[in-house]
Amino acid sequence: MAQKHVLFTFNNAPYGSIWYTEGLRAAVGATSGIDEHTVDLVYLGDGVYFTLKDVDRTDSARYLGTLTKGGYRLKAERESLEARGISAADLAEDVEVISRADVVELVKIADLTIDF
Repeated sequence: MAQKHVLFTFNNAPYGSIWYTEGLRAAVGATSGIDEHTVDLVYLGDGVYFTLKDVDRTDSARYLGTLTKGGYRLKAERESLEARGISAADLAEDVEVISRADVVELVKIADLTIDF
């Protein structure tokens, strides 16, 4: 399999499920191995709650650490944040805010989109 650009979207709140941790684990897997795919991680809808600075990330810390070492950043959709009354000051340091138009561009260039 040749190298692909994979977009991971996180649409579910990080409460009561393992979606956010499993998604990050899958993203780490996509960045390793022979092909070392390029990856983008975008938080949309209720998924943006994971990007808050006070969220417990204990379960996902090692995956986040691996992604950070690889130069990957978490991205949160501005419009999803605004709809939930979340400001940039509420976000963790490792989160980049992008517009819905930027999300659409990521979808367009992705060879594969995986939703969590």
